[in-house]
Amino acid sequence: MSLSPVYGVLQNASMVDFPGKLAAVFFLTGCNFTCGFCHNAALMGRVDAAGLPWTEVEQICRKFRDNWVEGAVVTGGEPTLNPGVFQVVEKLREWGFSIKLDTNGSRPRILEKLLPQVDYVAMDVKFAPADYPARAGFADVAALTESIRLIREQAKAYEFRTTVIEAWHDADAMRAIGEWVRGAKLHVLQAFVPRAELPDPACRAMPETRAETLHAYADLLRPYVGRVEIRGEF
Repeated sequence: MSLSPVYGVLQNASMVDFPGKLAAVFFLTGCNFTCGFCHNAALMGRVDAAGLPWTEVEQICRKFRDNWVEGAVVTGGEPTLNPGVFQVVEKLREWGFSIKLDTNGSRPRILEKLLPQVDYVAMDVKFAPADYPARAGFADVAALTESIRLIREQAKAYEFRTTVIEAWHDADAMRAIGEWVRGAKLHVLQAFVPRAELPDPACRAMPETRAETLHAYADLLRPYVGRVEIRGEF
């Protein structure tokens, strides 16, 4: 039986993960970050090669397509860590989907090869550059900077996005993020929502981001980017 790199598929189509499209969401395992607030903590760590059978993935895709789903989101974890990501993108394209890639930006050379094959890219800009080693366990800021440049210059459509955690993101951090992505077409801010399954117990006890904080930080970002969007219920 031929196994795919797809570890799991969201059961229902998503109306929020691919701007402008109803989308199926496909998960690949493995991540090189150690963010304590990760909502997909089960996918962190090593790349798991034992995914779903390709026949099952195809059946799932046919079901989605029969229900007018046009988009497919390839997410994780960090999809660019998985050597099978190219095959997943190729198959989803073959089955008629427009494709969105979610990435943390840590592997710019892989990202550069994927950009011509996907229709939309969302890169998480989690922190100001100086905060990445402590907060994400990742110190190669130059790689992240290169991914930002590649997305700005080569992506067909894209967004940068930041989940705002009030204990960790202050006004200076937001200005540093704005400077980092300067010239981007779109930067999305979204609220942090605590959950019991977050990997860091301290994050489980943090409060949900207030609407007024998101709006204030959106104002700080506007001089740097073409458009700022607050995503969620605010």
